[in-house]
Amino acid sequence: MDELVVGTYEGFLLGYSLRTEDEVTKLKQTFATHSHTASVRCVSIAGRFLASGGTDDKVVVVDLKTRKEHTVLMNHDGTINTVAFTHSATHLLTGSDDGSIIITRTGNWQIEKVWKKAHGGSPVIAIAVHPTDKLALSLGGDKTLRTWNLIKGRPAFTINLASKGVTMPTEVKFSPGGDRFSLISQQTVDVWKISEAGLEKRITCNSKPTTVQWSSDEQIFVGLENGNILTLGVSDTQARTYPAHKQRVKCVFFENDMLYTSSSSGELKVWSINENKLKEVSSINAACRVTCVTLNRQSHLIKKEDIDDEKETEAHESHEEDESSHNDQSDEEKSPTKRKIGAFVTISYGDDAESKNEIEPPAKKTKKRRRNKKLKSKNTP
Repeated sequence: MDELVVGTYEGFLLGYSLRTEDEVTKLKQTFATHSHTASVRCVSIAGRFLASGGTDDKVVVVDLKTRKEHTVLMNHDGTINTVAFTHSATHLLTGSDDGSIIITRTGNWQIEKVWKKAHGGSPVIAIAVHPTDKLALSLGGDKTLRTWNLIKGRPAFTINLASKGVTMPTEVKFSPGGDRFSLISQQTVDVWKISEAGLEKRITCNSKPTTVQWSSDEQIFVGLENGNILTLGVSDTQARTYPAHKQRVKCVFFENDMLYTSSSSGELKVWSINENKLKEVSSINAACRVTCVTLNRQSHLIKKEDIDDEKETEAHESHEEDESSHNDQSDEEKSPTKRKIGAFVTISYGDDAESKNEIEPPAKKTKKRRRNKKLKSKNTP
């Protein structure tokens, strides 16, 4: 069963999975972390890693196998508004109030590309990665939509959204196939078609749209400020409205004919979908103000014995490394210092550098000078 991962205003990351007990389906909490010191603004999952960005300027990476903090990236100087893994899980894109977009390689967590003024210095609001991983879209405080060529690592083109009648854009998302994407503005949801290079459909809502989720290349769900959810097809002229929450719909996520929704009050709901009709399956209150949601598609959680085996392996390897370093310190001095994951500062130690450049230790030189003096005294007539 999929696992719902929630970011909160209070700085928590919470996990929930859908379980059936005594023929009753309920959301059960699976984990909770408090790695952020301020509000969590965005979350993304790829493979075994969960990345979250917050108003504390941090990107926290959590290993979903161990449910522990893996590393912390401190590369931005402002609130992290958006995090997005590539679909191949090789890179992480992050955007911030500092105006920059940074691409980081997963695994060693080293920076591979920085666009310092991605939107002319304005905050980066949202990033969406195309399903092919060849391009990405970003929204900025300058009210532009920018396309980035991820193969060549450079900007491709820019669209002035104000000229297209889009005001205060807040979200951009690709359809599953990648030929369409949605744009949310103050009162409308726009559907753009890439193959036609333009606006395909404009949906005017009776309440402010807050988020969009594509269920297919033709169908979308729209969360509204008044707590309702709209569902409609791209070719439909009329949308269906469902009263989902009593307060603002904050996030919507779709997977395997199930819709996951959350409200700003902390209420989480799961819906089954049949012929585009919603039926509530389960609900729970997170007791926190929800800010963002994503889904961990792993079918099961890691088993306890697997975690114990992994810890034993790490402990065994650590013991072997300590033993080898104790027995042979000279080999340790010759090998370069291993950089910790997530650390981007290289520190050079002056004393070590000087000792490596010395031909002989001072003590040996002293003994050699003494031997030379004795030889000279013997040979002196």
